Amino acid sequence: MPALFNTSQTHSALHTLSEQPHCPNSPSSDVVIVGAGMAGSRLAIKLATALQMQADKPRIVLISKEREVGYNRIMLSPVLAGETKFEQTYLYDKSEYDNLGITVLAGVGVTKIDTQHQQVLLDNNQSLDYGKLIIATGSTARVIAFPNHTAKGVHVFRDVADVTVLSDYAKQGKKGLVIGGGVLGLEAACALSAQGACMTVIHVDDYVLNRQLNLPAALMLQQELACREVGLEVSAATSSIEVNADNEVIGLSLKDGRTLPADFIVMAVGITPNTKLAADSGIQVNRGIVVDEYMHSSCDHVYAIGECIEINEELFGMVSSVNQHIQTLLSVLTLPDNKSQWTPFVGTPLALKLKVSGIAVFSSGQVEFDENEQALIETVVFRQIDSDQYHCLYIKGNCLVGAVLYGETSEGNFYSQLINEQIDICEFKQDLIFGAAYCQPLIQQKSASTGAVA
Repeated sequence: MPALFNTSQTHSALHTLSEQPHCPNSPSSDVVIVGAGMAGSRLAIKLATALQMQADKPRIVLISKEREVGYNRIMLSPVLAGETKFEQTYLYDKSEYDNLGITVLAGVGVTKIDTQHQQVLLDNNQSLDYGKLIIATGSTARVIAFPNHTAKGVHVFRDVADVTVLSDYAKQGKKGLVIGGGVLGLEAACALSAQGACMTVIHVDDYVLNRQLNLPAALMLQQELACREVGLEVSAATSSIEVNADNEVIGLSLKDGRTLPADFIVMAVGITPNTKLAADSGIQVNRGIVVDEYMHSSCDHVYAIGECIEINEELFGMVSSVNQHIQTLLSVLTLPDNKSQWTPFVGTPLALKLKVSGIAVFSSGQVEFDENEQALIETVVFRQIDSDQYHCLYIKGNCLVGAVLYGETSEGNFYSQLINEQIDICEFKQDLIFGAAYCQPLIQQKSASTGAVA
């Protein structure tokens, strides 16, 4: 079980680092990573691994505002459901950081970045020099400012502290409402219901996961939610949060005039990139920290990755995209003099997989089309009612552009590959709905005839 990083380690490390001479442009200057979530911790481990044989390798410093370093936030749903222990969500053991020579500062915040002198200022009034700085501050849960949104009993579902508070409600059998029928909202509602809470999801659109699923798949999912005693209110817009004289949640009023009783409310309405540190330090920010296709910010020697960034006005909230950020920046940091070998970030269609035990849902690519687009789309559907299995493929010309799977999702990676790589499906189009086993021989045969590698 990975150990936590404690504050005594943090303070001693800070004292040692603060005594280092200021020479940010030397080859062995510190690489400082601000943020030790999934993006920051993965980058630290992968970069240290790539550079461990280098004679004049830089010191890598990983700064974490939280005491818990490098845990997998997407695994908090199984933790909330009581299916996984929090200790099992750590991406790496503490010994891995130690063995790779990574200095971890846990429980320490960065208050400002001095880009002129290449220093970060810490919340204990100390400073740290950097040669290269990577901002991986992630995002925070978005909160809509409904009337009384700061009342006691209004929560988000974002970190381990949220899990602790929400679990206590569930164990007491409290009545809860989740605002938002997206991935996180459904995962939270199902997890809390499994732990004993009486849950209802409030969703403003016509059906849940409306951006990722088509209507037939969404209706199957909604039926499963009902079987799990998770209530659902669709096409329901929130008006205000109702409170008592002690400013405690007692319900939620909807714009249709109804008021739903509740002991607590969870807002699951998206995320907001954490950009304040960058903005306060003079680094260009729009909705996210603005970076180019090589993760470089508007300031020299400063990079950013993960949910805090913006590339060509696009934000990122999926693990697959964050992993691409990491791979791109690794190429930049490990091959500083070989720009031709850097791997630029190229966005790909996102894939969804719901993390609720016993519910298999997968979506990839484009599944919504306007009237003009719909005329060019061929839809292929396979449905097996007895087993609640539903597959829907969207084809444009000779390419697969979208896929929705419910009940049996093992072909998801295959369909994602076809979508992302825009592989010509002409020769196996009639067999595509049956999966990879029916198509791979033809793909390999075509690759062999053209000399390509399958």
